[in-house]
Amino acid sequence: MATPRAKWVVFLVWLLVIVGSGAAGISEKYTDAQENESTSFLPGDAESTKALLAAEDLQGGELAPAVILYRRESGLTAADKQKIVTDVQALTAKRFPAVVADGSRAAAGGGSGGGEESAPPPAAAGCGGPTTPIPGQPAGYAPFVGPVCSEDGKAALVLAYIRGDGDAAHLLDPVEFWRETVSNPGGGLEVKITGGAGYAADAITVFENINGTLLLAATGLVIVLLILIYRSPIFLFIPLAAVLFAEFLSQTLGYGLSQLGVTINGQSSAIMSILVLGAGTDYALLIVARYREEMHRQADQYAAMRAALVSAGPAVFASAATVIAALFCLSIARVNGTSGLGPLGALGVFCAALSMLTLLPALLLIFGRRAFWPFVPHTPTTKPSAALVTPAGRAVLEGSSVSALLRVAGACVVAVVVLPLTIVSAILRRCTRGHTWSVTSAFAGSVFIPYELRRVRNEHQVDETHGFWKRVGDRVAVNPLRTFGGAVAILLVMCLGLTFFSTDLTTNDSYREKVEAIEGQELLAKSFPAGSSAPTDIIVERAADVERVSAAVAAVRGVQTVSPPVASDDTGRTLIQATLTPPPYSTEAFDLIEPIRAAVGDAALVGGATAVEFDVREAAAWDSTVIPPIVLLVVFVILMILLRAVVGPLVLIGTVILSYAAALGVAYFTFDVIFGFNGSDPSLPLFAFVFLVALGVDYNIFLAARAREETYTHGSRAGMLRALAVTGGVITSAGIVLAGTFAVLGSLPLVFLTEIGFVVAFGVLLDTFLVRSVLVPAATLLIGPRFWWPSSLAKTDGGATERPREEPEAVSV
Repeated sequence: MATPRAKWVVFLVWLLVIVGSGAAGISEKYTDAQENESTSFLPGDAESTKALLAAEDLQGGELAPAVILYRRESGLTAADKQKIVTDVQALTAKRFPAVVADGSRAAAGGGSGGGEESAPPPAAAGCGGPTTPIPGQPAGYAPFVGPVCSEDGKAALVLAYIRGDGDAAHLLDPVEFWRETVSNPGGGLEVKITGGAGYAADAITVFENINGTLLLAATGLVIVLLILIYRSPIFLFIPLAAVLFAEFLSQTLGYGLSQLGVTINGQSSAIMSILVLGAGTDYALLIVARYREEMHRQADQYAAMRAALVSAGPAVFASAATVIAALFCLSIARVNGTSGLGPLGALGVFCAALSMLTLLPALLLIFGRRAFWPFVPHTPTTKPSAALVTPAGRAVLEGSSVSALLRVAGACVVAVVVLPLTIVSAILRRCTRGHTWSVTSAFAGSVFIPYELRRVRNEHQVDETHGFWKRVGDRVAVNPLRTFGGAVAILLVMCLGLTFFSTDLTTNDSYREKVEAIEGQELLAKSFPAGSSAPTDIIVERAADVERVSAAVAAVRGVQTVSPPVASDDTGRTLIQATLTPPPYSTEAFDLIEPIRAAVGDAALVGGATAVEFDVREAAAWDSTVIPPIVLLVVFVILMILLRAVVGPLVLIGTVILSYAAALGVAYFTFDVIFGFNGSDPSLPLFAFVFLVALGVDYNIFLAARAREETYTHGSRAGMLRALAVTGGVITSAGIVLAGTFAVLGSLPLVFLTEIGFVVAFGVLLDTFLVRSVLVPAATLLIGPRFWWPSSLAKTDGGATERPREEPEAVSV
């Protein structure tokens, strides 16, 4: 793409792909393909998965109960009970295709099916039974049954059943209408809709807009950070456009993955978007920094781009390959949501790298050197002539900084107002050397050119021997042993936060603010057995064992009641349901699943909502034990290939592991002491490990690759210090951008995404400012040439003297 013709070919190919994807509505199809039910996370060999499939066969499909709970603390009045009848009449006025028409048959486990959570508690005296249709419903359509009143007389519940068919709207629409009609009436009467349908509706509501919200927030943050980094009113739109194109491409290809059977949910989709934005912006910063460096050396922008791609391209490719390989390791996870994130996240990073290595260079060449204005990289032959400055422009060139900045700011406001025309003009006709964009030519001699000359005159380019990071390296080199020890001590202190480790986060704790289903569950637990809203399914294989299995389950401490048979088939398989004493989405309830399974033995399968979450947590624990060593091995092999060494990769991986443990320690302390979360998701350590190891090694790749090249000429000691000086600024900027994009996950209402956003953002910053900038250079200086063992650099230590380059060379970053 570094030719006049190729840049347009690359740009048009990308444009056609994105436009075609938009015309086909792939983005909407990608959103619709997401599966956010807890059962979609289950491994295929989990017992609750087998129980779920068996229950669906017995009941004629999967039914989700909507539990409408009425409660008054002082006791339900006659008016309250009449309101229940009136409300049901209003609710049945609108029909929904997925709502089971005969709710009494569903509640009783008749021909239309029982439902996953279909056995309500028995009615108290003087209250309608659980299979009693409520009066006033139209003939042939009586979906609501009950009411079931509590023994304390303070609460009553009404049930309806929604048949799942894969269309989220069929479940969400009735629940939303019912809530709008009856919830929160006031006057001391509390009405909430909970149960399986209520929980599912709340999850769908959270996830259905998650991609749009996240993309908007993350893009806004990236824009702000790019403005601060590039300090240009024009240039930030070039890498931003390349990143957004990569985002759209990842969703297009992601839809293809979903059609191949890969499980995609709202969480994995959100993380993929963050990876595309964060990693894409990182790669853009690295390529642009190398291109800008070459633009100071070469007048021909195409030659500068070729040199930049030859030098920075391999490092970006190696970085992307490391992250992709690490993410693909997630594919072996037992939790379907985690295994789905593997290929989906890898796809996102691939799209980001592809865009940065093809589309971004094409856009840079299309817009030309002056897109960097006012910090335009120049050679002596490309610098604009002072003769082009008008008399009015002298005030900008030679006047005070404040007045010059104010005049430029005013001109930039005008330029932004006509930005679309500016972009079109730039693409159709890039002005010749020494001129600004044609739509702002009125400001050329009076504002833009003089301010550009002012910046050229005052600009101090950072190189291997100047700048902030050169001074940091010099400080490290004074006493690398003390620096190394101090950095390790800081990280070890942070690791002490691991004592706050907890995986007690459950479905009831998964939202930062309580949703209605959780509020309803808490109200229900005050008057009914807490497990009433989600009984545990038990599939007895033979009819002859039903009585024995029921007695065995009832004898387990923590089981409130066991229902009569809910459904059965001709083979004798029978569904019964156990109501647990603790809330169904609590660690106390999870602890009952293994005793129940031990009690029934091989005679039955144990499933239901509690068993589903229990099996997901067990699978997550297995994933967190097995996958990290595989990730480390894969990353180690890639580093050995890249650096052609063994000692160096071991050091880099060791520092990243220590950084990961420190970040996780600070995170667990923060979650418990500051945020007050009830714990973390069981999969958090695994996700944090994969991201922090892969992304942490990313920055070490950029540093070590440049250090290796510098070592050939200047020796290992000077090579590392020069690499730190020249890469410090751009890697720090990249780390800030990546940390910022992951921090945006905290804007979403899910605790898990808030936690993963915090730990990755903090870990990236820790790695950027302490590990990569201090610990790795100190370790390298201590080890010396042996860092590159067994390559030839370990024996020769590169060049014996430090000498400046006479010709531009292909360097890594």
